Amino acid sequence: MSSERVKLSRRAALAALPGVRLTRAVAAEQVRSSNASAKGKGTTPPVLGNLFETLATYAREAPPSYAYDPHRWPNLESWKRDARAKCLEHLAYHPPVVPLDSEVKSRRKRNGYTQEELVFHSSPGVQVHASLLVPQGPSKKYPALVALHDHGGYYHAGREKVLERNPSSAVLDEFCQKIYDGVPYAAELARAGYVVLVTDAFYFGERRLLEDSVPQTAEARALAALPAGSDAYVRAYNAWAHDNEQAVAKNIFLAGATWPGIIGFDDMRTVDYLLTRPEVDTSRVGCLGLSLGGFRAAYLAGLHNAIRSTVVTCWMTGYEPMLANHATRHTWMIHAPGLYQDLDLPDVVSMTAPNHLLVQYGRKDTLFPNEGKELAVKKIERTYHAAGVGANCRNTFYDQPHMFSKQMQHEAFEWFGKTLQA
Repeated sequence: MSSERVKLSRRAALAALPGVRLTRAVAAEQVRSSNASAKGKGTTPPVLGNLFETLATYAREAPPSYAYDPHRWPNLESWKRDARAKCLEHLAYHPPVVPLDSEVKSRRKRNGYTQEELVFHSSPGVQVHASLLVPQGPSKKYPALVALHDHGGYYHAGREKVLERNPSSAVLDEFCQKIYDGVPYAAELARAGYVVLVTDAFYFGERRLLEDSVPQTAEARALAALPAGSDAYVRAYNAWAHDNEQAVAKNIFLAGATWPGIIGFDDMRTVDYLLTRPEVDTSRVGCLGLSLGGFRAAYLAGLHNAIRSTVVTCWMTGYEPMLANHATRHTWMIHAPGLYQDLDLPDVVSMTAPNHLLVQYGRKDTLFPNEGKELAVKKIERTYHAAGVGANCRNTFYDQPHMFSKQMQHEAFEWFGKTLQA
């Protein structure tokens, strides 16, 4: 399908999707109403103030042209082929694929599983640090999961956030108690009979930015002066890394890449590594994550054929409702310039259809507008129902803030039990 044909048929495609015109008209009216009421009642206006309508109008007039439309694509697979190619184009990170050349650094038995620390190559010069958890039990092939860690403004650790830690730091324990209810869920999944692979994403954990590797500003010198690994150091490091996100993003964009492109490429290579393991049943592979981990899971599920079941927790929304007052609440790591003209985030994750998909939302999660959550539900369900596999997706709302609570974990574990263990 040519790009010219896509552009010419954008409005026709929009008309073919029930409810989309209404949704956008309502959204536009909400913008105008909110602007008017903000002036009259003192409510919060859009972050961009008087400049906002320029972008809001553009987004309304250029809706995602690659959203699934059975009138344009003869079957689901032909849409997925075209949509995935377009998504990868926008992610703009295409390094050569190199041999994994994995190396196990250590191995130890834990309660109910064996944990390996290892590295593998994702692209030239890039080593990914990972932990592999293998159930202790009979020698057989197990279902497998990629557990994707969050952002949370906590850069000093990556995969440690979802692993059992002994010893652990008070700062990390406090963080994990807040967003994971204190549960090292990767370990729980390993004990439940899954091979679980967890990696450090670019800019986190063993792949974090090192303060002694950059120009020695006063901030970098002050950080280096703190006792390494101390609670004071970890808190200061997280603040310093947050301040440096913008500089990293600018360099990534200047290099012609995107941050989600880098992370997404490594996550796909993580699945490639998992498929090489003799303990893994390659027909039963899934992924899950909270927050940035949920965002990563959405892309990984949409782009990798091996993913058969997915749980996305607290990172799903339609992008247009985010524009007014929510875009500034999020990391640079989610931005793929130009993507929205072709694919909204619900479209990206729907590329996993007909595979199983569970999306969990927090009603008290203020990182996303309610309109964005509701729009995501409609878009995902519309794609799955149009493809004839409506029973394979579920959207669940919890009276929770931005977290992966024990209750949410219970649903996720049951979901994988039904879709991967059976």
